[in-house]
Amino acid sequence: MIKYSVNEEEFSALDEAQQGLYSQGNEGFILNVEGVPKEDVSGLKRKIDELLTEKKSAQQQTIEAKELAKSETAEKLKKSNDYEQLYNSSEAEREKTAESLTSLRHQIDGQKLTSHAQEVALSLTKDPARGKLLTEQIKSRLLLVDEEIRVTDTSGNLTVSTVDELKASIKSDYPFLVDGSQAAGGGAIGGNSGAGDTKTVSRADFDGMDAVKRMKHVKSGGKII
Repeated sequence: MIKYSVNEEEFSALDEAQQGLYSQGNEGFILNVEGVPKEDVSGLKRKIDELLTEKKSAQQQTIEAKELAKSETAEKLKKSNDYEQLYNSSEAEREKTAESLTSLRHQIDGQKLTSHAQEVALSLTKDPARGKLLTEQIKSRLLLVDEEIRVTDTSGNLTVSTVDELKASIKSDYPFLVDGSQAAGGGAIGGNSGAGDTKTVSRADFDGMDAVKRMKHVKSGGKII
């Protein structure tokens, strides 16, 4: 049986007549037969090389795609972490600003109440010491609601009373602090002129007293120097 292709060992084993039927190729000997194309080994090698190159390229692309996905994931995590830190920092700053604004509002509200209480006190007395006591008492009965000054009761609850009604109440409850409300004679200072009948304290000592002692001093006709 004649083979289409033989190697060198098989070619050597053939007789001369049979050897004449073959031509040497790149790899062994090929039978000289018309109509049968000779094997293109070089083309096959090129095809194999192309396939190997494509395979390596596909593998490289897969590796690069994985690296890119890994890098993108890391970048997203970093941005997410940065955003979270930025958000937390922004929230902390916002809370700090809100606290500062609240504190500032309380200060402004307190100043408004003090200023209004002082105006009311000045309408009741011209004496600085009495005015200071009246201011403290009046302020304790005022509250700022929606930028409007409202009157409260002694427990701090809102009432329907007006500031004028509060003034009338102050005159009735603390007549010894209101100009022209103290009666002369008896326990008041007008009936006695002796130097020992009137207690005199310095401004520093008076300021060092609590509200009750200040009222007691003024009510007893004490003087401030």
